[in-house]
Amino acid sequence: MSDTAAPIELAPKRWSRASRALQGVRVGGRWVHLGLALAVVGGVFVQVYLIGAYIFGAGQGTLDAHKTAGWTVHGFELLVLVAALVAWLPWVDLVLSLLLAAIGTAQVSLASEQRWVGGLHPALALVVVGVAAMLVLRALRRGRNAPAEPAATPRGRQSGSKRRDAAC
Repeated sequence: MSDTAAPIELAPKRWSRASRALQGVRVGGRWVHLGLALAVVGGVFVQVYLIGAYIFGAGQGTLDAHKTAGWTVHGFELLVLVAALVAWLPWVDLVLSLLLAAIGTAQVSLASEQRWVGGLHPALALVVVGVAAMLVLRALRRGRNAPAEPAATPRGRQSGSKRRDAAC
C-alpha cells in the first residue's frame, strides 16, 4: 500500500465542447417542442373556426382552408414527437408526444369517413387539443422549476445576484 492519498475533487469538472453543444441542442429542442405544442393548440382552434364558417355558408374556400390547416397541424403533431426525442424530455413527455402523433394520425385518417365513424374526427380533435395543452403546461412547469443560472460578468466571475433555489 502506498502512502499517497487519492485526490478529492472539490470543483465540478468543466464540460467539454461536445457536451455544451449537446446541451444547447437539448435546450433548443425543448423550446421547439413547446412552440410546436402551442401551434397544435392554436391550429385546432383555427380549424374549428374554419369548419364552423363552412357549415354556416362561408363557401368552399373555407373547407379547403380547413383541410390545409389540418395537414399543417398534423405535421406539427409529428414534429412534436421528433422535438421531444431531440430534447431528451422525461419519459412522460415522450409518451404524451407519441400519443399526440398517434391520435393526430388517427384523427386525420377519419376525416374522409362517413356517418358514425366520421363523427370520431371532431371528437378526436378534442383529445388532440387536450394532449397538446397538457404538453404545453408540463413544459411551462418544467421551465419554471428549473434552477436559475447566475449571470456571469464579462471577466467570467459570478455577479452578486442571488441564485433561486431549485426546490421552489
